[in-house]
Amino acid sequence: MSSTTSEPPLKTRSLDVCLACGGVAIRRLPLRYEYRGVSFPLAECGACGMRFLAVQPVGESLAALYAEPYFEADFRCGRSESSSFDEAAFVQENRGLLAAFEALRAPGRLLEVGCASGWLLKHATARGWFARGVEPSAAAAAFARSLGVEVFEGDLIAAALPSASADLVYMGDVLEHVPDCRATLTEVSRVLAPGGWLYLRGPITTHSLARALGLRVYGLLGRDIVLREPPYHLWEFRPRPLARLAASAGLDPVRLRQSKIPPGRAHGRKSALQATAMSLIDALNVPLTQAFNARGDRLTLVARKPMPPVQS
Repeated sequence: MSSTTSEPPLKTRSLDVCLACGGVAIRRLPLRYEYRGVSFPLAECGACGMRFLAVQPVGESLAALYAEPYFEADFRCGRSESSSFDEAAFVQENRGLLAAFEALRAPGRLLEVGCASGWLLKHATARGWFARGVEPSAAAAAFARSLGVEVFEGDLIAAALPSASADLVYMGDVLEHVPDCRATLTEVSRVLAPGGWLYLRGPITTHSLARALGLRVYGLLGRDIVLREPPYHLWEFRPRPLARLAASAGLDPVRLRQSKIPPGRAHGRKSALQATAMSLIDALNVPLTQAFNARGDRLTLVARKPMPPVQS
């Protein structure tokens, strides 16, 4: 996204309390986004370990990040070379996801939070799921509805879905973008039927070997890693804080599996030296993650809503 003089000033908020746990022992980390003249520094909660941007875009400024061009170019923060609107690009991925869902339970009521262009919902419906979605982007929601699937335009809380109205909730590359991660997962828990499943995938970028090492080195040097790009990720999850967050929302984590994106095209603006160093570290990181489920940069969390206690 380019900046122009006609763009309105960014609306932001500052967080001095961790929304995940209410902790107030917040420390700055040596990483920040710089976008349209505003600095968005990364912070960490001393109580629960959650990492988040201490300054975050809100309202119209946040919504503007997810206009139609995002789904064409910045979808999944540039990690995908395909447009979100390209069905063929995601056929195999969606088949794999539906197989994973059906390993948990038979087709039932599926809710996708952040359904983007709606391809997963379309394919799920064809396999016998009653599938519907929630999507804040007007462009993406309209496209998804054109496929014949039911989509609410807005966020999950605004959708005000009935309690216990979903058997499985899927969130793919979504939770890191929402203004309040705990409120969103609490709403997921409310919407899930007892015994229902949350299947969540997303980035855990600062957990990877290269980024963790970078944060340590830059911190010792008293400098910041500067990302000159839109601050899409309001939350930088890591495995343990995310599992604690799910539990605090009333969900029981069942499986937590890390993965590592192989070395490839460097994301964001990096010097040749930085890109080479990250590629070498990533090459070591891939087998480490595969062998020990450690230091990944992506994560799949499967959690279940507990069944009510049996009355004696």
